[in-house]
Parts: sequence; C-alpha cells; structure tokens
Amino acid sequence: MKLAITADVHLTAREAHPERYHALEDILQQMLQLEIRTLVVAGDLFDQSSRNYAEFERFCQRPEYRALRFILLPGNHDALMSREFISAENVEVISEPTVRTFAPSPLRLLLLPYKAEKTMGEVVAECSDELPENTWVLIGHGDWSGGIRVPNPLEPGVYMPLTRADVETFRPHRVILGHIHKPGDEDRVHYVGSPCGLDVTETGKRRFLVLDLETGQVESRTVRSDFIYQNESFVILPLADESAYVRQQVEERIKSWGLDEAELPRVRVAVKFRGYTSDKAALMQTVKEAFGGLRFYRDWEPDLSQVAVSDDLNLAEIANRASDWIAALDWQPGPEDPDKDQILLEALQVIYER
Repeated sequence: MKLAITADVHLTAREAHPERYHALEDILQQMLQLEIRTLVVAGDLFDQSSRNYAEFERFCQRPEYRALRFILLPGNHDALMSREFISAENVEVISEPTVRTFAPSPLRLLLLPYKAEKTMGEVVAECSDELPENTWVLIGHGDWSGGIRVPNPLEPGVYMPLTRADVETFRPHRVILGHIHKPGDEDRVHYVGSPCGLDVTETGKRRFLVLDLETGQVESRTVRSDFIYQNESFVILPLADESAYVRQQVEERIKSWGLDEAELPRVRVAVKFRGYTSDKAALMQTVKEAFGGLRFYRDWEPDLSQVAVSDDLNLAEIANRASDWIAALDWQPGPEDPDKDQILLEALQVIYER
C-alpha cells in the first residue's frame, strides 16, 4: 500500500490562482494511474484559514476523485481548519496529533497538525509510547532545525521546530514535513515542497512524494505544474566580445536547469545583471535574444538597474584579470560567507570606483 504526500498548495479562489488547482489535479491524476487512493496534505492546503473550503469540497467530489481519500493536516496558514468546515465524506481533517496505521502494514504514522505553542519534539514525546523505534513515520508541518533550512523572508521566526536531538531520541523511520516550499532531502528527513511555485522565488520543477507503507521507502514524483519559475542573476564585465560572453553564460545557465524541450515553454524567468558594460542598450538586446523562446516572469524586462557603463579599456583589462583569478579560487563558502559572484562584485567596485 502506498500514500501520496504533498504540502503548501496554498489554494485561494480558483480564478485568482488556477495553477495551484492544476498542480493538485496533476497529483490526483498520477495517483489514479498508480492506483494510490490516499493523499496526505502536510499543512497549508489553503492560503488562509476559513477560505475556499466549499470550492475545495466541490473539487473533491468530482466523479473521478470520489474514490480518493484526502487527509488534511492544518498548517500555520490554515491552522483554524477543522472537520466542522468540510462535509465531504472523502475528506478527513486531523486537528490533533494522531497515530494511524493502514493494515496490513505494520508501519505507524504520526500525523501532526501545526500547533503554534508547541515544538514537534514535545508532541512526539507525548505520543512516544505508541511509537516503537524505526517503525513509525512523522508527517507534520514546521521547521527542521537540524539541517535543511531555507528561510522564508515572508515568514520570519521558527514554526513548530523539530531538532536533530528529537530525531535521535525518538528514532522515526522517516520524517516528511511541510512548511518550507523548497523540496529537500537529508538522511531520513524530507521536505516535500510546494507542488506549484507561488512566485518566482520558488524555482525549478516541483514534486510530491509517495510513501510505501510496506518498505518505508519514499519516491519523488514530478508535478507537471503550469509554470516552472527560474530566478537568475549574472555578473557582467565590459569584455571585448561582451555579446558572445553573455550568450554563453545564458546558454550554460539554461542547461543547468535540467529541463527538456517540452518543459521549456512553461518556464517563467526573472533576470538580473550586475556589474559593468560598455553599452547598456546593446546588453539589453543581447540578453533578450539570448533568452530567445523563453518568457519572462510577469513579462518583466531583464533588470539592468545595477549595471554601470564604462569604456575604460585599462580598467576592463584589470577587471577581466580579477575575474579570472577569482574564478580559479578553491573557495567553498559556508552559509555566512560570500560566494564568488559577491566577491567579484566587491572587486569591481574597488576597480571602477577607486
């Protein structure tokens, strides 16, 4: 038996963000093909509490989805969601920590809705008598403070944290979390990620997870979302053949996305350049041509606001040598360290604004 798991769908009115419903529909269609009958949503199905429940109910009661079962865990965005708000028979809302088994599998699930005043470790401790080591899976919504962490500037602070000490103490076989929208996997801890990027900061292909209740293994499956967002930043130097350099950098960046030809039409990319150029108008034209058949996010122009103009050939030569030297550095930056682009920008400021 297998379960599908997603999180952070952030449904609003369908007409406002139809792409979010489309992503959920893609998950359900894949479930039907795989003969998976249960979807667990690890928090933030809705963008706000007490919103869009009726629209979601109608969605769940469509003939093709009536045989599916939806298990919803409230997250920090829809923490007020409860069973009283949803009457559809195939929808279950888990408002309190719940240990659940799915016969004949011996694997137990701890379904953990978001509680603002609690840590995950505190709740796991309360349920620990029902959770033998390595025979249970935690599905919840909050921050894994022991490793994977991609801070969200829109949600500062810590939300119902789970620590490495908690995992080492209670020994779950696996942990699957919502809240952080970027997919991530570290040892036994997985962030499923949002199935549809909410804006251009949520880049790359999206996914949902399939949990095998017999083996405890987790499989990642790609969601065919309406859009694949990319957010790219480049450092530019006033080189002799600046156009060729820009085209090469853009081509390499597009290849790094790992997308096939059929996926590229769904890309929406935001582009920023920083540094120095000999001709800003020519640079803009080159950038647009280099991104060719791709569409820009919200039809925004490439951002050249942090590009200055210089035609000093001597400074250009110094800048080019500095760039080569920095590129050759054996530099592995830590979380608080500047990357090579940041180092190069500082060097360019010294060179051009001395």
